[in-house]
Amino acid sequence: RALAQRLKAAAMDARAWFDGDHEAPAEELARDPLAFCAALGGTRRAPVLRWRWESDCRRVVTVPIDWALLVTADTPFIAALAAEGNRVVARLRSLPLDDGSGGHFALVPPCRNPGHYRLAMTVFTQDGPRRGCGPVYAAPDLGEALAETTGVREHYALCTNGRGAMSHVRGGWGEIRSQYDALLSANLHPDFPCDRRMLLARCRAWVVYRDYSRAVDADCQTGFGLSADGSVWWKFGVPVGGGRDIGLLIRLRLVPGTNTLRLVFSREAVGANANGHLGDEHPVRVIVRPDIEDRSFHEKTKAFAGPEQAWPGQIAHEPGGFTFHPGGHAFAMRSEPGGFVPEGEWRYNVPHPVDAQRGLGEAGDLFSPGYFALPLEGGGHATLTAGALPLAPMASGQDSPDAPAFDRLTITEAARRAIRDFVVKRDDSLTVIAGYPWFLDWGRDTLICLRGIIAAGMRPEARDILTQFARFERQGTLPNMIRGGDDSNRDTSDAPLWFFVALDDLLRAENSDAFLDSTAGGRSIRQVILSLGSNYRDGTPNGIRMDPDSGLIFSPSHFTWMDTNHPAGTPRQGYPIEIQALWFAALQLLHRVDPDGGWGALGARVRESIHARFLPPGQTFLSDCLHAAPGQSAAEAQADDHLRPNQLFAVTLGAVDDPALCADILDACEELLIPGAIRSLADRPVAVPLAVYRDGVLLNDPHAPYWGQYGGDEDTRRKPAYHNGTAWTWPFPSFPEALVRVYGDEARPAARALLSGAAIPFNHGCLGQLPEVLDADAPHAERGCGAQAWGATEFYRVAALLGGES
Repeated sequence: RALAQRLKAAAMDARAWFDGDHEAPAEELARDPLAFCAALGGTRRAPVLRWRWESDCRRVVTVPIDWALLVTADTPFIAALAAEGNRVVARLRSLPLDDGSGGHFALVPPCRNPGHYRLAMTVFTQDGPRRGCGPVYAAPDLGEALAETTGVREHYALCTNGRGAMSHVRGGWGEIRSQYDALLSANLHPDFPCDRRMLLARCRAWVVYRDYSRAVDADCQTGFGLSADGSVWWKFGVPVGGGRDIGLLIRLRLVPGTNTLRLVFSREAVGANANGHLGDEHPVRVIVRPDIEDRSFHEKTKAFAGPEQAWPGQIAHEPGGFTFHPGGHAFAMRSEPGGFVPEGEWRYNVPHPVDAQRGLGEAGDLFSPGYFALPLEGGGHATLTAGALPLAPMASGQDSPDAPAFDRLTITEAARRAIRDFVVKRDDSLTVIAGYPWFLDWGRDTLICLRGIIAAGMRPEARDILTQFARFERQGTLPNMIRGGDDSNRDTSDAPLWFFVALDDLLRAENSDAFLDSTAGGRSIRQVILSLGSNYRDGTPNGIRMDPDSGLIFSPSHFTWMDTNHPAGTPRQGYPIEIQALWFAALQLLHRVDPDGGWGALGARVRESIHARFLPPGQTFLSDCLHAAPGQSAAEAQADDHLRPNQLFAVTLGAVDDPALCADILDACEELLIPGAIRSLADRPVAVPLAVYRDGVLLNDPHAPYWGQYGGDEDTRRKPAYHNGTAWTWPFPSFPEALVRVYGDEARPAARALLSGAAIPFNHGCLGQLPEVLDADAPHAERGCGAQAWGATEFYRVAALLGGES
């Protein structure tokens, strides 16, 4: 706080220094504002964040409380920082920089309160004044950042069952916005996750009292949220005529380990003749009409394509429900109490606006076989059970009418709870679902997620998953993607290396190397990692090999996490920086396990090669990739000038240890940060072209490849954007982690504040979850998968590392 006051004084007195007699401080400030501010506070890292005209008008800049903003432009300007309500909290004229750049700067004093601000700029150019503004988010400490577990109609929520099934439901009861929305999307395979089967799309409901019918919908909805036990709830005040209403709560949950769904309808108890409410002595009925489907979750139901004729004849009606037999499996729905009335109807062209924006089709059709009539007295409840046969039995007291707690969690608590949604059964072991609603289990994602799983104390689960993947190892390869029982896709150079990192985390957490002697498919874990290391050194069947001169690892095209292909958005064939950082980390573990194997000397050579090859003359950050054809050495490769976040792993994994270079990497990567995510490419021109072609047609500007929005057609719009600007949640925590690694505990409060920016994506979209990606350009709309495993696990891991664990 004292440093913040001194920074504020420096910012406000800068003009006085220039106009008065304080020439020495003025010269120091003008020559290097960051160094001046660092010296002012007696710190190695100036408590200042950069803001650049005009590229930063296109992103929300996260600044820790008590940090100043260093605003820069090529020409003179006036900057005004305004809080919400347009209240100006600082207005400054720029000063000339004395660093030879010809630029101008202003030091905007620290924000006093967390929240959203706006930086308005008037820039004076030869062609006249130009105006623009950029959003600024003053971030609180990590422990003060809350994840709202109650939401508005635009939110949605997720329930899982530990077997790969899900409920993916919207905040507005009965609403559908995508083909992936469903009350029940089942995993019908008994042993492992496979393509989900969409069985129950939604339920529509009406309250009936004395023949007066009122729809249960968004017009009478008063709440929506996620409860502490993982169930989802909707709350209503439903008018029933005569100026009276009833309080209705609908609660949804999946029965763990089964494809069974419970929907509990509870009526609020108010007592006789309560003012404004229907008394408990007046019973009502709730009519519930289910809309069902039978399709893969990557398809849409079209009635004319066969279901319109086939499905009505595949329904078996019963007094308490129905069973749907579409072939090969069966879906059933029962009520307790209440009865079922057969009355089939189709709903055609139900809009899918989210899919339409993604180029996946605008609508689908739904079939309803009839409706349930549920009697509901004051304080009473009724339950609908639905699922793929066999249905899970209802245990005594399993579905009580009690409303779940409407509490709020810190974002760290929310992330820890979210982790369990992704850990699911595979055969006799466990795996990790990469994301909901459309991903299954992927090798790379699973192994990255293990770091957060270990940090959350789930060590038995981590040992189980590592053992499972060790069984998959063949000649230095691990699966990139597992489709059901098919593990043949091994096009990944990073998954085997993440295995080393996760294993090292586990051994350190257990303070023991005993797990290395555990058996996995007839071999010990020790033997498995020696096989991985030896094959990476000598070459794998899928084209991964070590350059013998530099010790660096050659990666084929599309083998890293930036693996977009057809069109080749980010081929990165050659020597990607994070592969070298991961290889360095793997060599450190191999040296510990096999000290006479030459791994330590090889690790030292890799570190030297990173410094020698990834830092071209005049560049202050690491090249993202040394581009090379198969067979070319690192010395023959072309280093790019693409500013990406992958270089942060070189810092966090210890492959780069020069303090000045680490500081330069952090300074460069600052411009990639947005709240809760990090851009995959900087918004700046490049000298080394990055061209994206589709069927011979150039889709981008190769010298300005940054793409600010992720949307539209997959092959011509989304793929070129996916890794060329689009902001990702999973690598984002590496920046605050690197900040503390480089500057020590003095940077911990700032790192925690930067990490707390994740509260913004936590509180939009899927409740209690982090999305896969966000638009690179403000306002940074959430895109892609709504609940992404590695986003939650990496956030939690670094939060725990910084002292923000629950």
